[in-house]
Amino acid sequence: SSDLSFGVRFMNDTYHSSALMGDNTAGNKTPNSTSSQTSKQTPGTDIDWRSMTYYANVDYNYKEKYYVQAALAMETSSRYGKDVDAGLKLFGVPWAFFPSIQGAWVMTNEDWFKPNNGINFLKLNVGFESVGNDAIDNSATLTYMKAGSFLGESMPFIQFANVGNPELRWETTNRINAGLEGNFFQNRLNVKFNVFKSWTNNLISMGTLAYVAGLSDYLTNDGKLENAGFDVAFNAKVLNLPKFKAEVGGSLGHYKNEITQLPQNAQFADMDIYGGTIRTQVGQPAGVFYGYKTDGVFATSEDAARSGLYVTDNTNAKTYFKAGDIRFQNLSGNDGEINEADRTIIGDPNPDIYGNFYANFYIHKHWKVAFNFTYSLGNDIYNYQRSILESGSQFMNQTTALNRRWMAEGQQTDVPNVVYGDPMGNSRFSDRWIEDGSYLKLKNVTVSYQLPIQNEYIQGLTVWAAANNLFTITKYLGNDPEVCAGNSVLLQGIDAGFLNYGRSFTLGVKINL
Repeated sequence: SSDLSFGVRFMNDTYHSSALMGDNTAGNKTPNSTSSQTSKQTPGTDIDWRSMTYYANVDYNYKEKYYVQAALAMETSSRYGKDVDAGLKLFGVPWAFFPSIQGAWVMTNEDWFKPNNGINFLKLNVGFESVGNDAIDNSATLTYMKAGSFLGESMPFIQFANVGNPELRWETTNRINAGLEGNFFQNRLNVKFNVFKSWTNNLISMGTLAYVAGLSDYLTNDGKLENAGFDVAFNAKVLNLPKFKAEVGGSLGHYKNEITQLPQNAQFADMDIYGGTIRTQVGQPAGVFYGYKTDGVFATSEDAARSGLYVTDNTNAKTYFKAGDIRFQNLSGNDGEINEADRTIIGDPNPDIYGNFYANFYIHKHWKVAFNFTYSLGNDIYNYQRSILESGSQFMNQTTALNRRWMAEGQQTDVPNVVYGDPMGNSRFSDRWIEDGSYLKLKNVTVSYQLPIQNEYIQGLTVWAAANNLFTITKYLGNDPEVCAGNSVLLQGIDAGFLNYGRSFTLGVKINL
């Protein structure tokens, strides 16, 4: 049997906003912007984005043994540059092509397979797919100006806001995968195993501009990265009694991400956010934490003097670390100076393994109780809140951790002394603020009851109650280890104090008509 489908998809997004802003008017009765004395601004946004895709899908099945699924998509977007040298130029705009094909072989349907109670179903699948990404700013390919002001914000001027790249195009990720699925022991156990490898070309990244350009960077397609990993899942029906049934299941996944190329053949690129440095480096995962390594606190003056560590100011004057200061590791050599050359990779937000496990119980045909746990192991978190609330360098509230601060010669502690302004940089971005983000979380508990109602009007009625995020087991000191500062891959594992996933309780009714 075979099936053919095709279609077209068009998306359009238009958004416009404008505003007038100003501070320090002559009085509350004249709040308009013309009376403002400072900070006169005219911010606004003008977005017009369009995307069109033609697609076709083919499914083929031969005797329930061999399956083939193929698809082809042809897509264009207003975000693409007009001078893109890739794909097909049609109707004056560039079009990208994304093919995919998946094949499967059900070995247990072969004539030579002898049915048995041990292996009930066995399927092998392999495939290739190509997908694109145009998640870039709508105006990234355009060169444009913006308004500004100086001299007490009273003198307006026009400056470059973006140097457009008319060759900017979509990212392309090519992915191969293979997997095996089987049912065993009279279909009581289902197991799935998949492996994959993907290559992302034309990675959208920041290129560096010359100083005379007036801007430091621009968007380009000169990056590459690779991903490889596997995932395994199982479901087991452990009890199948007339009035009580139980099943358990779970999954485990692992992936390795690696940057293989950056613009201008650079070896690394840094982004500073929330007082920390996020590094993108060839040969490393995207978004690792880059800072200083520490080795406790100097307990005595003799210990500090023996280390010979110091910092320099703008006049190259040396200030040596003393008792109560952090012992930073001098990774750049034996010169004794602690500076940016001593920084290294201090954490990785990507987990070693992750997944979930669950249990479902069916009681007297009407009740169902479901538990779902999620977990992550090996991921690091930058606790920005701790870096502020335990810095001991400003006149602001601090946590009780500072009760352990160094205060006397010979004191053994992991919290340095408190000095206003932090002249030795004890609170700088270091592994003091990097924590193990591993966790086990009871993500959801659901209890439902299916009422024995079925007539010409209602085919079923289920009343249910759910509780989410009931508890978390973790060593992480923040509110929730399941945290990030944004959707970008470079913002993962950063706890900036945003609201976490709190407990929630829900009641509901499901009606089948």
